[in-house]
Amino acid sequence: MIRAIPWLLGLIVLACGWPVEAKTYRWINEQGVVTYSDRPPLLRPVEGERDALIAEALELSGTRKALESVPSQIKLQLEARQTALKPPDKARATKILADAFRPEALYGAVRDAFRSSYDPQRMGLVMVQLRSPLFKKVAALELAANEPAAKADFEVFAQTLARDVPAPARVDLVTRQEAVVRSAALQMEMSIIAFKAVLRALEPAVPSEKRPTAREVEFAERTLRSQQDALTRGALVRALYTYRTLSDQELATYVEFSESDAGLWFVASQRKGLLDAMRMAMDSAARQMTTAFPVKR
Repeated sequence: MIRAIPWLLGLIVLACGWPVEAKTYRWINEQGVVTYSDRPPLLRPVEGERDALIAEALELSGTRKALESVPSQIKLQLEARQTALKPPDKARATKILADAFRPEALYGAVRDAFRSSYDPQRMGLVMVQLRSPLFKKVAALELAANEPAAKADFEVFAQTLARDVPAPARVDLVTRQEAVVRSAALQMEMSIIAFKAVLRALEPAVPSEKRPTAREVEFAERTLRSQQDALTRGALVRALYTYRTLSDQELATYVEFSESDAGLWFVASQRKGLLDAMRMAMDSAARQMTTAFPVKR
């Protein structure tokens, strides 16, 4: 799953029709029946169904739900910054950032990424899986694992791993999933975009002598990137926790879907949409701040 520092650490990675071997397809229908065939399942959207299927996929996957947490995390980034802004100015900056990073705008960018790369056959495979009992179960687990109430439970789980070491096969499965999803790398990129968004948004309202220099910004980015290995380890622990109630076979099936052609397409489209959304929001916030505050020299 795709979730970015720590707030999107769980944005759902959706997968789909997995070719078990050359020219052989395996999928699970809505009744949970496993089917093998030399042809992929037929779900060919007719004209006008594209947007409805994209919306359903983003809803079932939990992607739309995950975007709702972004504004609060951007606000935390702003509050963590030491600025000379007066309370009214900081309140105005907070409002501008919240507007630029509102979930509806982010969702629109993700949806547009799917529109631009839309593939009816691949989306057909995605929908077959997302509507299946297993994928609905996985989506529910992923969302539950990222609820605030799960934080304490996750911390206890992480502490017990030292004595309750997972089976190597289980670790291999979550490692394979992370290799496809690259959630830790996505976490890093989205964290850096959020960091830069706050800096750019504040720039017009802060006197030039109090703005961070290019060297300071570069150092801050390097510091963030130095956490990549820790993030990757954290993503694997998070996956072990999230999927802990799945059987090995269920998890293997899910991972295989992620590694399929349709699964890789979905992940790539989702990833592009998320990064596009964050960059567009960053640019929007910078423009609004320039208008709202006279540039201080």
